[in-house]
Amino acid sequence: MIATIQKGFLSGKIPAISSKSYAHRLLIAAALADRPTTVRCATVSEDILTASRVLKAMGASVERTDDGFIVEPVSTQPAYCGESGTIERFILPVACALGLDASITGHGRLPERPLSPLYEELRDHGIELSPQGVFPLKTKGRLPAGDYAIAADVSSQFIGGLLFALSVVPGTSTLTLTGRIESAPYIDMTLDVLALFGARITRSEDGRRFTVEGLERLRSPGAAEVEGDWSNSAFWLCAGALGRGVTLTGLRADSRQGDRAVVKLLEAFGAEVSMTEDAVTVRPGALRGMTVNAPQIPDLVPVLSVVAAFAEGETRFINAGRLRIKESDRLRSVAAALNALGGDVRVLPDGLEIHGGTLTGGTADAQNDHRIAMLAAVAASVCAEPVRVCGAEAVNKSYPGFWKDFTQLTKGD
Repeated sequence: MIATIQKGFLSGKIPAISSKSYAHRLLIAAALADRPTTVRCATVSEDILTASRVLKAMGASVERTDDGFIVEPVSTQPAYCGESGTIERFILPVACALGLDASITGHGRLPERPLSPLYEELRDHGIELSPQGVFPLKTKGRLPAGDYAIAADVSSQFIGGLLFALSVVPGTSTLTLTGRIESAPYIDMTLDVLALFGARITRSEDGRRFTVEGLERLRSPGAAEVEGDWSNSAFWLCAGALGRGVTLTGLRADSRQGDRAVVKLLEAFGAEVSMTEDAVTVRPGALRGMTVNAPQIPDLVPVLSVVAAFAEGETRFINAGRLRIKESDRLRSVAAALNALGGDVRVLPDGLEIHGGTLTGGTADAQNDHRIAMLAAVAASVCAEPVRVCGAEAVNKSYPGFWKDFTQLTKGD
C-alpha cells in the first residue's frame, strides 16, 4: 500500500490507543492464572491479536469481547506458534516452565532477532532447543526452579519472560541481571502486572537480583484494564511540536511506560508541553538540537528524529545500537527515510547524527516497519512537497487505526 500525503499541519485532540506492551503482559498473566480474567482493551493491533492466537494455541481460551478479552487459563496443549518478537521472547520461557513441547514459528526478521543469552540459559537448565535462527524453534523439557542469570543489555523481554516463567515454577528461584540494564521501565511494567496477579517476587536494592517464590498458578484479580499507549502517542505529540498543537487523552502521567519520557524530551527540544491528570498537549516552540541518550527509550528514536530534522543545529542519538535488531535496522531505516525526504542524517555505530533544517518531500520506504511508516507520515505533514509512503500498511502491527487518526488530525478541531 502506498499512501500519498500532502503538506498539512496536524492539530486537534484524539484518544490514545491501548498499550500493546501492557496488553501482552496482562494476557499472558491471565493465561497463567487460576481462574478466568476479563482484560479490558479499548483498541487492538496485529501484535495484540498475535498474543491472543499464541495463547489459544497453548491451550488458553481467549474470547474477544466488545471492550477487550475474556481469558481462561492454559491447559496442556502441546504446540503453538507466534509472529511477534515480544511474544516469542515471553512465551518461549513460559512454555518451558509449563513443560510444553512447543513449536514456535514466525516471519519477516523474527528468525534473525537474537534469542541469546536466553537460549543458552534455558539450555543450561535442561531445556532441549532446536538451533537458533531457523523456524520452527522447538522446545522439549520442563524448566526447574533454581538460580538464573542473564545479561540485561540485549532485551528486557528476556527478563520479563523469565520472570513470568519462574512465577509458575513451584519452588524458590533467583534471577540475576548482569551488565548494563536497558529498557528498565519495561521490567517495572512486567513486575507491576505480575504483582497484580499475585506473583511473589522481591527485588534487591540495587535492582539486579530477583527472588521468585513460584506458584503453580498466578492469582487472577478478576478484571484488568490496559492503559493508554505512550509509545504510539509519541508520534502525535511530536507532530504537535511541528504543527499547530495536538492533545492526547487517556495517558497516565504516572505510567510505568518508559516512553512517557517523550514529554520531557520534547520540552528539552523547545516544544511547549502541558499536562493534566490524563491528557497531554504539545505545541510548537523554537526547536534546538541536543544529545539524546537512548538505551531506555529506543522506540522514541524514530519519531524524535523527525523533530530533530526540523530543530536548529545538530542532534545526536547515542547508545541506540539495539535499534538494529527491530523489525528493520532502525538506525539505517530512519536515516534512509529522512534522507529520502531531504534530510541530513548520518548513521553512527550506535546511533544517529541529524543536522536540522527542513524536509522537502519525496518517497519513503517503510521497510515493513510500523514505526518507519508512522515516522514518514509525521514528517510528511510538514514537508514542502508531497510524500509517498511505500508499505504504509505496516502500521497494522501496532496501530491499525493510524491512518484514520492521521486524517482526523489533518482536519484539526
